[in-house]
Amino acid sequence: MKRLIMRRDDKILSLAVEERNVKELNVYDPESNDSPFAIGAIYIGKVANIVKNLNAAFVNIGVSGEDSESAHCFLPLDDLNPTVNAPDYAPIFIKRNNPNLVCPGDELLVQILREPIKTKPATLTTHLAFDGRYAVILPDSDTLSISRKITDSGWKNRIRAVLEPLTGEHVGIILRTNAYETDESEVEDEIRHLTATCRAVLDGAPYRTVYSCLYKPSPLWLKELRDIRSGKDYPEIETDDPVLFDRMKEYLVNDYHFPEEKLKLESEASLLSIYNVERLLEDLLRKRVWLNSGAYLVIEPTEALTVIDVNTGKAINKKDMRSHICEINREAAAEAARQIRLRNLSGIILIDFINMPDSEDKDELMKYLKGKLDEDPIQTTLVGISKLDLVEITRRKVRKPLHETFRKSE
Repeated sequence: MKRLIMRRDDKILSLAVEERNVKELNVYDPESNDSPFAIGAIYIGKVANIVKNLNAAFVNIGVSGEDSESAHCFLPLDDLNPTVNAPDYAPIFIKRNNPNLVCPGDELLVQILREPIKTKPATLTTHLAFDGRYAVILPDSDTLSISRKITDSGWKNRIRAVLEPLTGEHVGIILRTNAYETDESEVEDEIRHLTATCRAVLDGAPYRTVYSCLYKPSPLWLKELRDIRSGKDYPEIETDDPVLFDRMKEYLVNDYHFPEEKLKLESEASLLSIYNVERLLEDLLRKRVWLNSGAYLVIEPTEALTVIDVNTGKAINKKDMRSHICEINREAAAEAARQIRLRNLSGIILIDFINMPDSEDKDELMKYLKGKLDEDPIQTTLVGISKLDLVEITRRKVRKPLHETFRKSE
């Protein structure tokens, strides 16, 4: 799998390509960490008001704009409560008017959890986290947790013995999947660095003024590249932009020991042209997707959910309709999973396959579809088939879908 990084107008495109087939497409703002709503940024926020029927507080992080409400971010009041892993947790207040209640005027440390989407404000959390390639540091915990995807009990026992002395004093560690089979000293060095960053932020907070930004994460497109390593395997990363190449080299090679020979700079031609990216984007922004059989999908994103309808189109076979419909649905399932990933669709997704009366055919289709959805790096769940024979899928929202990213302002 090769990773391609390129500019298109005011965006940075990141493509995962296997044998010239695009498997994944992500779109980023070049300086996403310059946004006041950069995911992971930490502020001293000020509580503007409490909305009891929403069980939430609206917190101002000092963002100015034409709309005075644009700086008000959403903070669920339940977020202020202890968790199972941190029973002694308490949010970090810089100024507090009432020791028992959250009140307007209170100042506390908050972290951007989700960016604003359409009319919805940014979402905040008081459970701070400092993430790296191998680990996440949690200042509200004192335990060591290991990713469930790591099943090697022998390795887990060894790494626990190395890292448990680094926990405690309100510093917890979540070990990410990328840490598996990585040199233990490399993991330990990153944890010490993240812990030092965490302590510097918390120790300096009482001396900063309200609305101060205490921490800004790296740009999202660089963090994505940081995290694509799997064990000891590094993908090849190629770009045609010298500026992006230098930034990747500085960040990945100097800070994360990425093999320099894996970074490639294409100087002869544009990657947009080589991989026909403009045509790909045009296809991904269309509602209709044709399949090789002559059938097609109609993809309709709405405010509440996304609907994918499977149509036979030009695919006509009168000899064995049962087998023919199964083949079309199987082809549609593979393409639907691919489109969901490339278009970055999320939330509730409904697929209306061509009707199959036989329950065995349905079960086989669901098994095949689940296998395709499991290839998605973003958490995607096949819920099942409703009474109306609609297949329900849920996918975690990480960033804006493609059609919103490139939608022209109205």
